[in-house]
Amino acid sequence: MPDAKPGPTLAVPATRGAAVAVALAALAVLAELGETIEDEWPYVTALAEAGRARLSTAAGPDPAASLAPDRAAAVAAACDEIARITDPHRAIDWLSTFPAVVQLTLGESAVVTPAHPAAS
Repeated sequence: MPDAKPGPTLAVPATRGAAVAVALAALAVLAELGETIEDEWPYVTALAEAGRARLSTAAGPDPAASLAPDRAAAVAAACDEIARITDPHRAIDWLSTFPAVVQLTLGESAVVTPAHPAAS
């Protein structure tokens, strides 16, 4: 059954820095929920740290720069979805993908992609 908890509708961030701030708050919610699974605590903590590191640079060199309305709405919508998650396992899944979603939404070109083994 999908998560059904009604989440708040966040204000749409006007700047890149504001978008990162709401994304970091959403990431913290995911981490808190994921940490409720005791056996997964080290993994969740590592994912949260990596996500914070990725998001902390996503505002770019000018966090006060205006954010295009469609991008701002996309970040707010993603954060609203995060607020609706009630399942700790789903929260853990989102911890690993949410930072990349925000980076792509903000137009980050340096999104980390998985390494592919070299052809022998």
